[in-house]
Formats: sequence, structure tokens, C-alpha cells
Amino acid sequence: MLDKRQFAIGFVIAFVILVVYIYQNNDQISSTIINDGSTGILWYFLTNPAYVLILFSVIYINSDNVIWRNFLGSVMIIVAADIVSYPRFLTSGIGNEAALLASSDGIIIKRLLSEGFAYNTAFTIYYLVFPIALMVGALAILGIHNFFKFMRKGG
Repeated sequence: MLDKRQFAIGFVIAFVILVVYIYQNNDQISSTIINDGSTGILWYFLTNPAYVLILFSVIYINSDNVIWRNFLGSVMIIVAADIVSYPRFLTSGIGNEAALLASSDGIIIKRLLSEGFAYNTAFTIYYLVFPIALMVGALAILGIHNFFKFMRKGG
């Protein structure tokens, strides 16, 4: 297991590599996020260092849990937090701005619309139902009992 210093050094090195890579490939990455479904979602999360840090932190802190449960729970927390942290669309419509469409909101709402949902329904599902369901599901997957036990002990 990594100690805190090794983790911090590794994170800073990975962050610098990520910044340089994104700088050099910005247009290609944005296009992939907007137009390439699952690959776009993967790139969206991998290019956000806060999300990668959350993922590794949950895996590190909750090391008594199986890795796939930590990974899935982390992704669910990240998606829920992303949805509520910065709502990108208005209740009136989705628009066509590339920067908005290259977000998780754009990816998921476009997908819901393509499945036949009305915009108002897609908006409600995405901004109200998904975040709550994802957070409750994540805590269940990560083990609510273990999570609250960890919080009481302080680590």
C-alpha cells in the first residue's frame, strides 16, 4: 500500500502528464466526449483529476472492501456529485453549444432524448432522480455500516 507521500507525488506527476496531454489533444478529446458514447464518458471522467482522486481515495480508504465494489461505488458518487455540482442545462432546452454537450449532462440527456424521453422528463430524471439514486446506491455498495463506522472513528 502507498504511503501518503508516495500517493501525493504520484498524483502530482499524473496530474502534470494529464494537463500536458489534454493541452496537446484538446479538440480530439472534446470531439470524442461529445460524439462517442461510452468512450466519451470514460474520457470525461479520466480528464477530471478530482474524479480520479475520489476514485483512488475511496479505494485506498475502504481497502477492506472488494475492489469492484469500491470502483463502482466511487463512480456512482462521482456521477452524483457531478450532476449536482454544476447543472449545465436550463429547464427550457438542451441547446447546441459544444462545451455543454461535452459534459456528462450533455452525454446523458442526449441519450435520454434519443431513447424517446421528452426534454422535461429527461431533465427531471437526470437532475433529480439520478443523483439521489446514485448516492444511496453507492453507500449501499460501499457498505453504509462501514462508511458510518469509518466516519465515527475518524479514519
